Amino acid sequence: MVKIAAVVVLVFLCAIPVMAQDDYPRIQTSLGYANLNLLDFGSVNFDGSLTGATKHSSGFANETGFNFTRSLGVNNYMGIYGLGGNVTMIADFIGGKAMYRTQRAVPYALAGIGFAYLTSGGLYGYGSSFATRWGGGVDIPLNDSLAWKVEVSRMGFHLQTNPLAGASWVYGTNISTGIVFTIAN
Repeated sequence: MVKIAAVVVLVFLCAIPVMAQDDYPRIQTSLGYANLNLLDFGSVNFDGSLTGATKHSSGFANETGFNFTRSLGVNNYMGIYGLGGNVTMIADFIGGKAMYRTQRAVPYALAGIGFAYLTSGGLYGYGSSFATRWGGGVDIPLNDSLAWKVEVSRMGFHLQTNPLAGASWVYGTNISTGIVFTIAN
């Protein structure tokens, strides 16, 4: 029994360097453009509540990922958006990412939780709020250290949209694109 265990351990130890040869990016970051379809904070009623109209808000996106295996990792998404009515939102999400790596593309799915911080001098309970995010995208490798990404995600924010009522969930679709830089292999 001891001999069999010793042989199994020896075979496993010999296989570890072969498993370490798996070539995939360990740390990646991206910079790019984001477009979030969310409430228009510049469109208000006479009582100060939002009309409910939506608009496409442009923004900046940065996403950094730490890949533990070829197909699983954790990522952090940060976006800054102008929501209208002199309102700026900074959103940050941390979550998991599942990838399927091929030679020509890396499709992936992601989900995470985070917060949003709205800044302005208005009445809408500006400050921090809880947020969620889920979606997917694809990275298209350009060379060993660069890729182009396109991503579509659904974001939810727990915001106070009426000065006389409590906070409620507001959802929007985010489309982002940018260049992905591989920092470590």
